Amino acid sequence: MKKLNYTAKISLLFLFLLFNFSCTKENSSNPVEPVNNTKLEAAFSQAGGMSNLKSLVVSQNGTIIKEAYFNGGGANITHDVRSVTKSVIAILTGIAIEKGLIQSTEQPIDSFIRPLVPDLTTEKGHIQIGHLLSMSSGFEWAELNSDFGYSSWATAENQVQYLFAKPLTSTPGQTFTYNSAALHILSVIISRKANMQILDYANIHFFERLEMGGRNWLVDKQGYNNGGAGLELTPGEMIKIGNLILDKGEYIGRRIVSQEWIDRMTTQKIALSANTMNYASGYGYAWWTGSGSKGNYFFANGYGGQFIVVVPNLKLVVVATNKWSGIGSSVADQQWLATMNLIMSDILSAFN
Repeated sequence: MKKLNYTAKISLLFLFLLFNFSCTKENSSNPVEPVNNTKLEAAFSQAGGMSNLKSLVVSQNGTIIKEAYFNGGGANITHDVRSVTKSVIAILTGIAIEKGLIQSTEQPIDSFIRPLVPDLTTEKGHIQIGHLLSMSSGFEWAELNSDFGYSSWATAENQVQYLFAKPLTSTPGQTFTYNSAALHILSVIISRKANMQILDYANIHFFERLEMGGRNWLVDKQGYNNGGAGLELTPGEMIKIGNLILDKGEYIGRRIVSQEWIDRMTTQKIALSANTMNYASGYGYAWWTGSGSKGNYFFANGYGGQFIVVVPNLKLVVVATNKWSGIGSSVADQQWLATMNLIMSDILSAFN
């Protein structure tokens, strides 16, 4: 074997140093917080005793570190995630803005909605896309603490006209009022502008690009996919969505939606009163926001305990699903809180 000359030795040394610097830089930019496995095991053991819990998945830095399925749940079994649907609608709205279907979050809804509501008032026509996203459209509405509010709308003959027949009780952009119908309007707008069902639009620009399979999505009586609830996802797909948020709109190096939109969507747009939602102090664009001992976090949540919780400081995504149908609102509320307590107290405490 020939001896290397001086120039070759210097070249090899340079390549060796460059490689090690690159690895060090990559590792330092993606630190993984240490996990207390004893605490994590205890949290999952507690989860096993929850009667309606179907899935619990913990992912850190893009890798699932622990998962468990119960009561007929499974990693690849689709589940109606209720209002987690709203958080997906928010992502699709960002994509629609970037594709030019919608001008901006400041665009009034008049031109989109007037063909469907001929007697639309000027005041209601001035409601902006951002007001729908931030639950501050101003409509009289009672849903967050009442099954009746959602059910009355969902069973109406026309979901769009039902909303716009309601009076405005506050100036748009000022007051938080949880309103599934408002998010549904975004589904209608995107569907009409894209000239296709929002499910088909999502398949092209979102689900397929995240390497997700087919799914069901509830439709209203006019044939629009329900923007407030009814999207079916698997726990594995929910983890992908959480990691997309964590990675600022990228999926395995592929840009799905802009970092700017992710940042806007998960930044508080309107403050919440203390008793509005456990663990949330604010609302972004269809994502709840809060902060605690582990730093800022944001989450998508659905009736009965459906969650995607993202904790950037820990590079953590936690997903949970629960049975919600046929159990009654009291039980649904109890298991929602029990599941969120498990995530925010027991699981997060396992990460230093």
